[in-house]
Amino acid sequence: MASKAIASIGTGHHPKTFLSLYCTTDQAITPHAAGRVLARHGAKLEIQTWCRKCRAQVSYITDELPAGYQVYQVRVTGEDGPHLPAELRPVPYLEEEFEVAATSPQDAHERADFAHSLRFTGHLTHFYINGEVHLDERF
Repeated sequence: MASKAIASIGTGHHPKTFLSLYCTTDQAITPHAAGRVLARHGAKLEIQTWCRKCRAQVSYITDELPAGYQVYQVRVTGEDGPHLPAELRPVPYLEEEFEVAATSPQDAHERADFAHSLRFTGHLTHFYINGEVHLDERF
């Protein structure tokens, strides 16, 4: 029977790679992924990034995003529904708003999944990307 293992070598560019930065843990230039925009300092953006190899987080300050990237405004909401008994119901409504650097609304949604700090338990969640509903999900 043939093996179905996939051999992977190197740490080349991946669609989720924001840019290559120096990793203090690995002491080398490694691909980093972008998360939420932490702050705006005039024309500069402070973006949370993490190493795709060791997962170490670092903030990156830039005045220009890499080609194809733009800042998306994301709002994540969670509403409790009647599917749980009253004693098990979580917080009835949760909401968080932030910005992410991404290449498309779908990419922004995926980055928002990891960037938000809300704890959903049975909530009906709505992701709004630049003011428009992107996806409704039950968690």
